[in-house]
Amino acid sequence: MYPQGDDGFSKKQQSQYLREVLKRCIRVLDTGKGTIPNNETLEALVHYCIEEGNKNDALRIADVLVERTPYSSDAWHIKSLAQAHANEKANALISINKAKALNPNDSGIHITHVMLQEHILNKEEILHMYHSLMDTFPGNEEVLYALGQYYEKQSMYIDAINIFTFLVNSEEFHKHALSDLGYCNDCLEHHEQALIWYEQYLEIEPFDHVIWFNKAVVLCHLEQYNAAVSAYDFAIAIKEDFSGAWYNRGNALGSLGRLLEAIDSYKTALAYESTDVAGWHNLGSTLEETGAFRDAIEAFSMALVHDPLHYESYYGRGSCHDALEEYASAIADYDKALSLYPSYADVWQAKADALFNIHRPEESIICYKQSLQLAPDNIDCVIDCVHTYIELQEYAEAKKMLDSYIQHHVDNADLLYQSARVNALLGNPNEAMQWLKASYSLEQRSIDELKKDFSPIFSEEDLQQLFI
Repeated sequence: MYPQGDDGFSKKQQSQYLREVLKRCIRVLDTGKGTIPNNETLEALVHYCIEEGNKNDALRIADVLVERTPYSSDAWHIKSLAQAHANEKANALISINKAKALNPNDSGIHITHVMLQEHILNKEEILHMYHSLMDTFPGNEEVLYALGQYYEKQSMYIDAINIFTFLVNSEEFHKHALSDLGYCNDCLEHHEQALIWYEQYLEIEPFDHVIWFNKAVVLCHLEQYNAAVSAYDFAIAIKEDFSGAWYNRGNALGSLGRLLEAIDSYKTALAYESTDVAGWHNLGSTLEETGAFRDAIEAFSMALVHDPLHYESYYGRGSCHDALEEYASAIADYDKALSLYPSYADVWQAKADALFNIHRPEESIICYKQSLQLAPDNIDCVIDCVHTYIELQEYAEAKKMLDSYIQHHVDNADLLYQSARVNALLGNPNEAMQWLKASYSLEQRSIDELKKDFSPIFSEEDLQQLFI
């Protein structure tokens, strides 16, 4: 048989062994030449194929197992698992019912029967079935653990935690309970407690790449990004092609400002999973942060190849074109993003900026106003809109907008400063000086900036009074 053991190295050896056995078994089935492995190995191969996402081979080997032992409840049970994994839910129910008929006293078969109906029945009906199983199999920890996992799937984390806390003392389910307690506590945002459970699990099973990944996620929630990167490194050391860990590692490195390392991490993730839209998008965003706009455009474009409806990548690519002063291309991408998600306030503002830059201020005003309807507290957008009104010499409209915002943002120096500018342009020097003093009390500006904006109205001597 295959090597067994609880440590990570034996698991790796077991995986390599099963991979080779699977190749030989499929070759025998394809050619009709050679010997098919024994039943125990076939069962192990089905589970291995399910874990690896190999649906077709799992089904094929399960069929061989059932043909060889048509009156084995275990064979029909395993076939139902393979069918469920292949999303053949109706066939899976038929197979599990055959398993139940052959062995009505197997709690594991009954649990699978309930699980297969989770997509058919409502929550109350499923819970009733689990509680009936607990009556049928009193004290059965396998049933109790399955109920805990159902609570977990239904986001009933407190109920799940109560069960898993009890099962921590179970010899059979101790390790699994630790893992689930970590997950449930993380979902409840009890991150410190989640970390404790995951660390206890890793003391028992230090080569579980999934739990290292989960621990890293918790550390990110705690904003302990350096420790998170180290945890992702452990996950990757155990499973080098773990694309999700490479991707999340990139996110953590980005949070630390280690952008070049983040870029390398995203690229590695994409080498293992080249169709990952989030990976291409985050690579593009990070390249954009470094100023590598052409490379970022390529990354955003790859995201859109794999998901033409990913409006955030249209926005990202548009921003890069914007930075390169390719305003027509930027506006085209912004328009596409808005056609997919019209409520994206940031894109309306970005489009307004681009329109302003190509001397289309009237259209720019329309876009700024649309952005402010969606995000009315965006003061930067208000100020951009005011600048555009000033460009159009529509000073009264600029004043009207500023007055409506200042009453709710009396401590915003930029708004007060713009109000001073607009009143100066309207020929209201007293009001202008009043707003300028109010702004200056909150945020001081250089005399050169003041002279640039107010020299037609105020003398340098008047402006110098602000510095006294």
